[in-house]
Amino acid sequence: MLTESYRYPDTGDHVTGAFIRRHEPYDGYWTASEDKALGKIAGRLTATLGARAGVKALDAGCGEGRLLPWLARFSADVAAADPDPDRLAKARETVVEDTEFSFAVSPITELDGGPYDLVVCSHVIQHVPTPDVTPILRRLAEVTAPGGALVLAYSRSPIGQGTFSLDSVEDGAGVRSRRVSREEFDNALRDGDGPALPIRYLDPDEVAADATAAGWRTEWEWTYHVLDDLGPADEHVDRDELVNASGPLRRHLGRDLVALLRREPA
Repeated sequence: MLTESYRYPDTGDHVTGAFIRRHEPYDGYWTASEDKALGKIAGRLTATLGARAGVKALDAGCGEGRLLPWLARFSADVAAADPDPDRLAKARETVVEDTEFSFAVSPITELDGGPYDLVVCSHVIQHVPTPDVTPILRRLAEVTAPGGALVLAYSRSPIGQGTFSLDSVEDGAGVRSRRVSREEFDNALRDGDGPALPIRYLDPDEVAADATAAGWRTEWEWTYHVLDDLGPADEHVDRDELVNASGPLRRHLGRDLVALLRREPA
C-alpha cells in the first residue's frame, strides 16, 4: 500500500511524453482523443449534476492538477489529494475563477471528507500495487454520496489479457517496455528504487466486477487513445468512434478507457 514516502516514478512525465511522441498515430491525436472522451463525459454529467455552486467534487490522485480546471467546470468546491507531496505542490498552483480548492497529501485509501457528488480518479489504479485497487474503489464509494458520479480512467488491456510492464526512456528518446509478472510489478512499486514507471494494463471486465463489488454501477464506458494499426488511419479517420461503435473492436483495441460510474444506494 502507498505511504507518505511515495514519489511518483515518472518525474516530469518523461516516460509518458516519450511514449506519446513515438506511438501516437499523428501529431495532436493524443490530446484530441482525451478531449473527445472528456467531452462525452461532460455532456452526461451536465445532464445529471445541479448548479456548480451546490456540487462538491474530489480529484483523487490529482498528480500535478492537470484535470482540476476541467473538474471546476462542474463544482465550485473542489478537493484534491495525492500521496506525492511534490506533485501536489504543483497542483496547488491551480487557480480557477469562482472555485475554492483544498489540498491534502494522502493515499486514496486514507481519504476523508465528503460526501462528494463528483469524483475523478484518472490514471491512478494502473500505478498502484495490485492489492490496492479494490480498497481504492471501496474508499471512493465510502466518500461519495448515493447517486454520485465517479469518472474512472485507466490504461486498459484487451478483455481477459491484463498485463504488467516497467517502462523507461532509452537514450533520451524511445521507451523500453519490459513485460513483467504481477509480483515484479508490485515489488517495483513497493521498492520504488528504479527509474522505470510501473504500468498495469487492466482488464475492463475485472475492473467492472471490482467496481460492482465496491458499490458502483457502471453507467457508460469509452475506449480512447487507440494506437493499434487500423489500416489507413489519419486525421480524417475518427478511430475512437470507429472502435467504440464495434463490440469486437472495443473488446480488444485501445490503450486507455474511461468509465462513468454511479454510487449505488447503501
